[in-house]
Amino acid sequence: MSLVIALSASRKAVIGADRRAIAFLGSCSQLEEELYSGRIKDDRELEARAKETGEVIQISDGREKVWRRGDILVGEVTEISARLSRRRRIYVAPGVSLQVDITSDNGSGGTVKIRAWGGVGCIIFGNRFTQKLAADEVALAGGRVNEALIEGILSKAGERTASVSREHTVLSSDAILSDAKAVILRVLLEDCRESGWRLCDPQ
Repeated sequence: MSLVIALSASRKAVIGADRRAIAFLGSCSQLEEELYSGRIKDDRELEARAKETGEVIQISDGREKVWRRGDILVGEVTEISARLSRRRRIYVAPGVSLQVDITSDNGSGGTVKIRAWGGVGCIIFGNRFTQKLAADEVALAGGRVNEALIEGILSKAGERTASVSREHTVLSSDAILSDAKAVILRVLLEDCRESGWRLCDPQ
């Protein structure tokens, strides 16, 4: 899990994320715990620690975790094992956001559950360390979140933990929609149809 920050303001939406993907080949619970608690600061330390513990990992920094679907901004974090994929996804537009959980068996369809609808506010997805880092930065800014703050948080996280990349992507939209909630729900249903997912209990 990495770091995704989404902002829904009254007249603007912003979403940003790092690009790191880490595959743990086999049971790597000790290394995962050290990584996601913030104890491993950089790639060199991560590679050395994996060698010490005899665990095999693959690291890449080419994964885009945020994208556009028309006027809607989307971001997700994923956890993939040999049998199961879990995703937490957020859809954002000015004034509204939707969080969903997606669970799927690898090689087959999946189920989507609506986690929460939101209004104006800032949502953070990440591991314990990155979530706390981002929340602390938001608190220092007095809760005044904007595109520059999101950029700064992603940069700082990349410097302080090996769980996120130093590179990141930030997208924004100022498209004011007459019924943003309906548009977001339509985009979600399109994603479900394209991916073979089933939406449970639409709200």
